[in-house]
Amino acid sequence: MRILKIDTRENFLHIVPEIEDDLWHLERIIEKHDLVSGPSDRKIKPKEAGEKPKRVKMFIELDADNVEFHRFLGQLRVSGIITGGKPVEFLEMGAQHSLEIVLGKDVKIKKQALKKFQIERIKKAAEATKKGKVLLVVLDDEQASFAILREFELEEKASMKSGKSGKQFKGEDVKGKYFAEILEKILEIKPEKAIVAGPGFTKEEFQKFLEEKRMPKEIQFFYSATNSVGKTGLQELLKGNALEKIAQEMQIVKETVLVEKILAELGKDLGIAEYGLKEVKKAVKVGAVQMLLVTDKFLLEKREETEKVMQDAEKTGSEVHLINSEHEAGKTLQNLGGIAAILRYKITG
Repeated sequence: MRILKIDTRENFLHIVPEIEDDLWHLERIIEKHDLVSGPSDRKIKPKEAGEKPKRVKMFIELDADNVEFHRFLGQLRVSGIITGGKPVEFLEMGAQHSLEIVLGKDVKIKKQALKKFQIERIKKAAEATKKGKVLLVVLDDEQASFAILREFELEEKASMKSGKSGKQFKGEDVKGKYFAEILEKILEIKPEKAIVAGPGFTKEEFQKFLEEKRMPKEIQFFYSATNSVGKTGLQELLKGNALEKIAQEMQIVKETVLVEKILAELGKDLGIAEYGLKEVKKAVKVGAVQMLLVTDKFLLEKREETEKVMQDAEKTGSEVHLINSEHEAGKTLQNLGGIAAILRYKITG
């Protein structure tokens, strides 16, 4: 995300989405009746019989009514009523239209109210864009799994078998071929950072293999340990301290750590963690909330009431975090009711 302007007095955003994750963030930020404007084209009806309709490139402003992010198509569509734009001679004020928000093209958003958590989300997205693609690889001497660390999910890319038989690699040829296939897959994905992890000594052997191959400098390699491989190993790596240090600015890692803190406090049963709208709302009302977590799914389902709780929490100095409900930690929080909090003190009565 490239930020061109944030105006808190005018409740205005001017930004350029640069990667697909940015479109996903914008879907969560754009609300009904926001004025959204950007480049578009419209089919103009002919003025005279016999003429063919023509498409004209325009700059359209819409009163947003619906927002849809089609992840696998990489498209964000905002639908609504035309309220302005140019060239004015082709405008159909009040007509229904859809804007396709695309990567690399600027978009302007005039909101009725620009919330603090929305500004923070935009800024985090801008920082995340600078970090580049992070690839996770968990492996042992039998299999390797690959996943991209994205803002909205852990995207599994591939898995492969080593082809070994018995308890050990059968000769250096099998091991060398296996490592070469892993390297080939990494180069195919083209990450800026690759984090290699797994149980045992296979990761160290792969590291030695890479050093002998003199890997290109544009890929940074990091190494860590997990107890498992496959999907379990990827999730283990996601929650580990090593990954948090390596990719500390990646939002999914931060959110996983935050949810783990909530779960830890709930497990202690000391009364300084609450979940569910009713209990959290009560804690916010008396100023007891230190940290508030809300899933984006819950916010969309109960927007008016939930935003009021978030704003009230911010007024009392609470940390407020919006959690993506599509990764594992977000799903866990969603199963707790979509909202939870760590308290400054135990509430009695």
